[in-house]
Amino acid sequence: MRLWVWVVVWGWTVGAVYGLELGAGCRAPLGMESRKISDFAVSASSSYDSGSVGPQHARLRNHKQGGAWCPRHMVSRDAREYLEVDLGSLHVVTGVKTQGRYGNGQGQEYAEQYMVEYWRRGLGKWVRWKDRSGKELLSGNTDTFTIVEQNLDPPIITRKLRLLPYSDHVRTVCMRTELMGCNWTDGLVSYAAPQGVRRGSDLDLSDRTYDGAEENGQLSNGLGQLVDGQRGRDNFRLDWNGLGKGYEWVGWRNDTSGWSGLPLEILFEFDRVRNFSAAHLYTNNLFTKDVQVFSHARAFFSFNGHKFSPEPVYFSYMPDLVMEHSRNVTIKLHQRIGKYLKLQLYFASRWILLSEVSFDSIVVSGNFTQEAEEEISAALPDFVGKEYPIQRDEVKVLVSKGAVARNVVKIENSEDDTKTLLNTPQESKSYIGFVIGVLTVVIVLLTSAIVFVVIRNYRLKNALIPDESKTSELEKSNKDDLYKDYAQQLSLGEDYPDVPDLVSKEFVVEEVQKPPPVPPPPHHYYSHDANSTSAALPVSAARRHLTLPLGTPRNDLPDEDRTTSPMATIARDRLKAIEKIGRGTYGDVHLCQLMTGTGGEGTCSTSSGVRNGDVVKGEGEEEEEDGRVCVVYSLERMEYFEEFKRESKSLAKLRDVNFAVLLGASLHNSPFYMVREYTYYGDLCQFLQDHVAQSTTIVSNAKTLSYGSLMFMASQVASGMKYLEGVNFVHKDLATRNCLVGKDYEIKISDVGSYREIYSQDYCRVVGPEPVPLRWMAWESALLGKFSSKSDVWSFAVLLWEILTFAREQPFEWLSDDKVLENLAQYYENSGKQIYLDLPHNCPKEIYDLMLECWNRNETDRPSFKEIHLFLQRKNLGFKPDLR
Repeated sequence: MRLWVWVVVWGWTVGAVYGLELGAGCRAPLGMESRKISDFAVSASSSYDSGSVGPQHARLRNHKQGGAWCPRHMVSRDAREYLEVDLGSLHVVTGVKTQGRYGNGQGQEYAEQYMVEYWRRGLGKWVRWKDRSGKELLSGNTDTFTIVEQNLDPPIITRKLRLLPYSDHVRTVCMRTELMGCNWTDGLVSYAAPQGVRRGSDLDLSDRTYDGAEENGQLSNGLGQLVDGQRGRDNFRLDWNGLGKGYEWVGWRNDTSGWSGLPLEILFEFDRVRNFSAAHLYTNNLFTKDVQVFSHARAFFSFNGHKFSPEPVYFSYMPDLVMEHSRNVTIKLHQRIGKYLKLQLYFASRWILLSEVSFDSIVVSGNFTQEAEEEISAALPDFVGKEYPIQRDEVKVLVSKGAVARNVVKIENSEDDTKTLLNTPQESKSYIGFVIGVLTVVIVLLTSAIVFVVIRNYRLKNALIPDESKTSELEKSNKDDLYKDYAQQLSLGEDYPDVPDLVSKEFVVEEVQKPPPVPPPPHHYYSHDANSTSAALPVSAARRHLTLPLGTPRNDLPDEDRTTSPMATIARDRLKAIEKIGRGTYGDVHLCQLMTGTGGEGTCSTSSGVRNGDVVKGEGEEEEEDGRVCVVYSLERMEYFEEFKRESKSLAKLRDVNFAVLLGASLHNSPFYMVREYTYYGDLCQFLQDHVAQSTTIVSNAKTLSYGSLMFMASQVASGMKYLEGVNFVHKDLATRNCLVGKDYEIKISDVGSYREIYSQDYCRVVGPEPVPLRWMAWESALLGKFSSKSDVWSFAVLLWEILTFAREQPFEWLSDDKVLENLAQYYENSGKQIYLDLPHNCPKEIYDLMLECWNRNETDRPSFKEIHLFLQRKNLGFKPDLR
């Protein structure tokens, strides 16, 4: 067996959310005048005198020697002379400044016009730049001292650039110059895709600025409108700045010949191997014209562009047939790595239209082999799953099977220069002793871990199985029954083979004897601040996506608050599985029907096609009487039994009309599970997305919600949180996805959304392996791991923003997760530079002022839920719900 040392070196290279950022930050001088660009990087086709007017003197405001670059030959329409600048790495060039020759104040030579050509790896040729109307010539100077600046639109993504002076008549020219732009941090070199659809002068959805090759309707080795920094209008059928209908959109049709049932496929090539965290696609959704966001997507990764990883990243999009505005769709890529990324987009309607595509990624350096790709893809989430800013010089040394990095590994920095760590095979031999030492330490740690697990399992077994000599005959009988239940579990799948089992069949005695080790959650994030007035989340909840969002009650509460409410025992044959919601630490979570009768499993029909929140009822039955939908949390691993039991009892104590209470449980005989309330319409996020504002005129037949109903629902959330605040429970994941909607807009606070796959994009990793709802979190929770009712107040304001925007987009959707964390850091530093969520459309000022109060830096400056509830109640006086 051969072991290799794998050195992964981190860089500081994060892509932008909307591709090119063409503001002031991308119009900075690139270094001709300041000499950041060295003389060796500047060359020319020829020079009249290399000493006095050579290319090294072609710098803006240069007064040395001849004061410019002058080609050997005079320039005309046909003469080809050029000044070439090598930028060293990919840059975005957005402008050019030019001057004539200084010549000690006596110069008379300047270029009246010039052209620009550029080159980057993959193009295979120099490409002549054209503006959006197809014009090549740029206006130069009319004298030798005035600086003339020309914008390049579309901008150029290039490593090398040439300026070619031009004249209608033969003349001598000289030039001084400066290039304007910024670093190209996305690292994208080219993309290959089918050419967009052209429909003559009526509508042109082709990629008109693509600079690569086009053959048989296929684009390759170039970049174009998908990365030019310009987003198209919502209505693509309108003229775009005089450039025609459809400009800035690239469109494809699913009825194109040979495309039947196939996805749109785009291949992206990058400058280096990268670790990808997200892709951002600005898409059109004019569904009345048969244009929709893609229904789902798959992302594949490769090192060589030929062999792709067999396990893609899968993404699905909930269709929006209410709002027609264009939107940015973010696909989380979960730290997958590669140099090539193949994106497959599946049609939801006749058309897919894209305007901009960009990526969040960081460079991963080393010599990678294609054979190791699958292993790296599997290992990286454990080792490089950070989605927060990473220090530039941070180096992680990992021991792994397979040749991943060989002799040369480089440290990347912001200037793209490198420092070789292991330069030659001879030098690498000196590290053999170090490698052996590392392997020895690893072996010792593994041995210690095995011993720890064996001892821990032995103790767990003794804790779970009492001493026979000290057990009463009744206890022995109960224990025998328990083991019989393990071996003879009833399966819901026997009657409904298409529905997952409520409790996994793998829950057997062997798992009790040999439970796998489960690492504890990071103390930094999940430990509760000792000075907080609220209780902390149980450790088990932290391990599972904040599954049960509630903390444990404090011991100093009044006796009546600590009294355990009666907990009903619900027999298994009363539960009919509808669908699997997701999985937590304890086991699977299902939506089920709760039957009130005791007639066994044949008393009511069920359906696997139930939509989220719909209630399945027999004919003439009422929801409360039979077929009531509930959420069932099952326990599959006995080492969590005591913890599971404690949380069941904690939930049983909570009773409020705006809280999804515990209906019952099974804690005495296997299988073990808890049953909580569910509601008629499912979660609030989906409910909002299915509606539009009552004042809208976009879609005449859409379901609408009045402003009063929105405030009524918000006030109920505040009422439920007021109750939790009063009993010192902290939710930690308050969002519309974790609230349920019943008839008459009845709201119940729950946690069900944290399991659903459709909401996985709302969570990211900050510290530790567990994802957290960063965009809803208060700054002290995200940065310090401190949770309280006042951090829930912060989250409530985000939830209120969701309600008023009909949950159409994520909070701070235009920011990457890194940028969201940076924004929260502005609160920590008290810099005053933090940004807030935008004012929702038609949101009254006093409601937005309430949000801003909830987002105050200091917890003491934020209102309590009692104050929030009172305020919203006053704003909602006289409203009568009528939802049937």
